[in-house]
Amino acid sequence: MKLRRSLKIFLICVMMAMASITVVSFSHLAANYFEQGLDGGMRMMMMDIGREVALTGQKTEMMMGFHVAHHWQAIPSDIAALFEPLEQPMQFVKYIENQHWFSAPERAVFLMRYDQTAGAPLYIYRVLDDVQRPELIQNRPWGETPHFVQLISYAVLGIGLFGLCMYFLVQRVAKPVERLALWAKQLTPEQLVIPAPDFHYNELNRLAKVVKNSLVSVDSALRREQKFLAHASHELRTPIAVVRSNSELLMKLLEKQSSPEKRQQVLERICRAGVTMSDLCETLLWLNRGKETELPLVEVDLGSSIEQICQELSYLLDNKKVQLEVNIHHQSYRLPATLYRIVLSNLIRNAYQHTQCGKVVIRQEDAQVLISNREDSRSKKIEDLGFGLGLELTNRIIKQYHWRCETVKYLHGRDVTIHFLKP
Repeated sequence: MKLRRSLKIFLICVMMAMASITVVSFSHLAANYFEQGLDGGMRMMMMDIGREVALTGQKTEMMMGFHVAHHWQAIPSDIAALFEPLEQPMQFVKYIENQHWFSAPERAVFLMRYDQTAGAPLYIYRVLDDVQRPELIQNRPWGETPHFVQLISYAVLGIGLFGLCMYFLVQRVAKPVERLALWAKQLTPEQLVIPAPDFHYNELNRLAKVVKNSLVSVDSALRREQKFLAHASHELRTPIAVVRSNSELLMKLLEKQSSPEKRQQVLERICRAGVTMSDLCETLLWLNRGKETELPLVEVDLGSSIEQICQELSYLLDNKKVQLEVNIHHQSYRLPATLYRIVLSNLIRNAYQHTQCGKVVIRQEDAQVLISNREDSRSKKIEDLGFGLGLELTNRIIKQYHWRCETVKYLHGRDVTIHFLKP
């Protein structure tokens, strides 16, 4: 089983290792400074004794517990054997005898050469071999507790206190992190509009903002995909219906061996429907990107386009008592390819679908198109065939190109007037 790495445990281990290294380093440094301080004090006392002997001219061999030798050969052989002859002025040496580094010294020997202004140098030494006397040990604060145990106790106490502080520190930092993880895990699309909670630390707040922005971006992309699928299924219904109906018609013409002209017309309608589906897919993909750039303008015959759309959507009037009136003028205008067809198709489809028994009027005057429908069958319930998606897409295109669209609603119908040229 693979163990998962924990940032909390890793941080605690690293900090405890750093604390241990710090405690050991400073303990060693403190011991060295303490030892150097003792050596400095011992050297100052030896220098004072040497200065006193040099001023008085006494040939004493003992002063304040220190031994004074006037030449190297006067030093006891067991002490002289511990050191090399001192050649440098004011040279100070020592010898510490103990079992290990942490134990208290059992014997210590200090030796210093003191150079007088005139005369031979003096050799001042002191031997401490009674540091473990019972009366000295009993007067210590820790009694007979070994020095090594004292050091380990202080070290463990210091590391323990540091570890306790680290535990509370990590807990204080870990709780907001856990809150952030729980918030991100439970975040829903409905909660993306709600401001992110405060996680106490600026870094965690920034991370929460990044997480939220990422989810907003993903949610926005998902919504665009859903709209694309909805618009595609809505807009492709007409060309697919054209392809199916004309394919069936073509099969019947082939069975009856009709004239090539009729078959050619059916094939042309199928080809136009295929081109329309291709243009619709490209246009919907362009709209799905959410860019504000406009499609290139092309010369289109608005009247011919209206006539072709009415023919393609004529299947919606099958088995209906609807009178269709179309007044067009063949005149060319520069309009965005495919987009104007989407607008006209949706408006005409809306009029066809919501008229069961009545009249539909499509009138073109220059770049202005009026689409009007009136329903005579007042008692019959009209089924909603999903014009909402088409209306949403139509309004988006009209807003994108700043076309003017006016809608007048009546009790049994509506008039929609659209101006394809910018005011």
